[in-house]
Amino acid sequence: MWRRAFLVVCVTFLAATVAAQEVRSKDGPGKAEVEELAWITVGADAFETLKEHEDAFAASRPLSRFGEVPGVVLTRVRLDDLDAISVVLHEAYRRCPGFVRHWTLADARRALDALAAPPAREPEAYTIDQPQAVARLTAAIEKPQILETIERLSTDFNNRYHLHPSGTAAALWIRDQWLAYAAGRPDVTVELFDHASTDQPSVILTIAGVTIPEEVVVLGGHLDSTSFNGGGTGNPNFIAPGADDDASGIAVLSEVVRVAMVENFHPQRTVSFMAYAAEEVGLWGSDEIAAAYQAAGVDVVAVLQQDMTDYFGSDEDIGLINDHTTPALTAFLGQLLDAYQPDLVWSLTACGYGCSDHASWNDRGFPAAFSFESLFGEHNPEIHTVDDTLATLGNNVDHAAKFTRLAVAFMVEIAKEWFEPDIFADGFESGDTSAWSATVP
Repeated sequence: MWRRAFLVVCVTFLAATVAAQEVRSKDGPGKAEVEELAWITVGADAFETLKEHEDAFAASRPLSRFGEVPGVVLTRVRLDDLDAISVVLHEAYRRCPGFVRHWTLADARRALDALAAPPAREPEAYTIDQPQAVARLTAAIEKPQILETIERLSTDFNNRYHLHPSGTAAALWIRDQWLAYAAGRPDVTVELFDHASTDQPSVILTIAGVTIPEEVVVLGGHLDSTSFNGGGTGNPNFIAPGADDDASGIAVLSEVVRVAMVENFHPQRTVSFMAYAAEEVGLWGSDEIAAAYQAAGVDVVAVLQQDMTDYFGSDEDIGLINDHTTPALTAFLGQLLDAYQPDLVWSLTACGYGCSDHASWNDRGFPAAFSFESLFGEHNPEIHTVDDTLATLGNNVDHAAKFTRLAVAFMVEIAKEWFEPDIFADGFESGDTSAWSATVP
């Protein structure tokens, strides 16, 4: 019986996926249509800083305000200046990138309107009631697996800049790793999401929900890297290892995927893991994906961003970003930490507008949260340099393991585990997980 039901929900989810693919193929501009100028939204403080550094850009005219809401400005720049803008904002605010690039003026104005308006939907009341399932999956986490993923990405693909061939090769490697984890699971798909603006694709692994497949939980992080020691588009000697930013986030996602497969996790809601392309140049990958999901009417109920997880820079173990995120979902992350890792210290912290891919979802009214390796400003000082390596991280992943446990709890408690009816043959009612003997770590 459950297999027939499962086929029905798979068809429902695949229909939504096809709709999303049609949206991006019809509405996204082709590579040949990309203009030399780009619309960006940027923090009001960052806009003033950029105006002070206009002589560092190739702009043919002074930066102008084309729109503004409290704290965020819409302006237009040359595409060739996006890397230079990223450098200026990183040096001034340590944000990466610190701005969002938009395809059209209409889309940029839509983003401003969304920032000024209440959320498009109220997040649901998140609950914590799956301790046995969380404990079971958490117990399967292996630090060597996390370490190996960071090592492979930061050494074998030590320039993942979105226009460099190695950046595309890294995406294919992540796809193949996730495909290997999902072997034998017909309810799991792994696909590349091609982008209009770059040859570097994003990677999406989806576990189809069994009972509520139309509701989607997203866990994401960016796969690209950058460095300020030279251009990354064609120089084979250009090095941007990005071990922390953001191989560490991809390693967390990969390990959650692995343990979900090893432990035969079947969620009630659909769960999607996303390795975003081209984050460092204005959130290109996540912005296109969030736009496609919005246009297709995909019901994304929660998004968790994993960007930099392995540098222990603060007295606090984990910083929860509380600007340009959803307060209810951020509060839920704190509740998950208190419930499942009560020995950790966490605190709220702000990172400014456009500091990572959660902004792409938040700008479109989707509930989004972002857990960060430290208080903002106390994070890894070597990101965007040749020294963002495993050696800088102490050649261990103890800190990243905390985020892996949090991501497991987030996935399980929002997507909820589904049990085959046979599990309850001994009298357990559906949803009763007391049959599990695992304890909360």
